Amino acid sequence: MNLIEQYRSEIEKDLIINDFNIKEVQLKLPSRKHYWAARLIDLKIKHNRLVKHKKSLKISIASRIINEAPVRLTQQSADIAAESTEEVQKLIHEIADCEFTIEYLEKVEKIMSGMGFDISNIIKIMAMETM
Repeated sequence: MNLIEQYRSEIEKDLIINDFNIKEVQLKLPSRKHYWAARLIDLKIKHNRLVKHKKSLKISIASRIINEAPVRLTQQSADIAAESTEEVQKLIHEIADCEFTIEYLEKVEKIMSGMGFDISNIIKIMAMETM
């Protein structure tokens, strides 16, 4: 299962609010906000680590290409060749997935921040219905 799909199914459970669980959701809200903020920070750390790894891998592959080439290559040509290797391409795709997931979690964080207002509005509607 893709990480975004996993997070999506998890957040769907956090966003279910009805007459029976509203108090429970409200009480859990601070811890759920923390949980999602932690997932976001974890992913940003992973993203930085992947970018650094890609940079070092690209440098090592480019130097290997220059050393093993039968003709003299420029650094730019070696960098282009290194960028097209399977290892670097795999990291590029992993970094892109990470960026999409970071964007998703940033939106989740905004949703969770607005849930307090949503719960307040639901409580007001429930109070008006009982009048």
